[in-house]
Amino acid sequence: MKNKVLIIFFLFFCLSFRAQTDDVYVGKTDKDTTFRPKKKRNNDWIDKVTYGSNVQAIFGSYTYIYLSPTIGYTPFKNFNFGIGFIYSYVSINYKGYGRFSQSIYGGHSYARYFINESFFVQGQFDHLLQPNVYNIYNPSEKVWVDYALIGGGYRQSLGNKAALITSIMINATPNRLSIYPNPIIQIGFVGRF
Repeated sequence: MKNKVLIIFFLFFCLSFRAQTDDVYVGKTDKDTTFRPKKKRNNDWIDKVTYGSNVQAIFGSYTYIYLSPTIGYTPFKNFNFGIGFIYSYVSINYKGYGRFSQSIYGGHSYARYFINESFFVQGQFDHLLQPNVYNIYNPSEKVWVDYALIGGGYRQSLGNKAALITSIMINATPNRLSIYPNPIIQIGFVGRF
């Protein structure tokens, strides 16, 4: 009899614990049912960000590599401005006379105004670190040279968010160290996120 009372007491004691009750079977909901709308982020600015690049390459006894990635912003419909990086590498093999090579790098900024959907005018400022070819005593010396370029071009749409850009620019600040010919023809790509 003592064992039966102990078993009954133990069963009642265990039933008072609710260690593994499931809301589905019990029918209770402890979840918060109040509607809280998510805060909407203001991502309108990212639609105004542009990116692009000019890339040129020639390989052989004359090797030329030109890279110019850019990032820009369009504050209003017909105006775009931005900054970028320029890297240029030239290597010429003069057969029996040796090899000449040089690297030029720096930054640039631009402002582009679209007259209509296709045509634009552009101003560009380049600041490049390049060899000083006139220093015969120290041919490895490099100097900073500034370029102010003006011109215009044509934009060919490649869909809703990409275009091919072709422009003709003039170096408005010619310098005896200038590496840019006149006119400068640029072909590149521009897109937006």
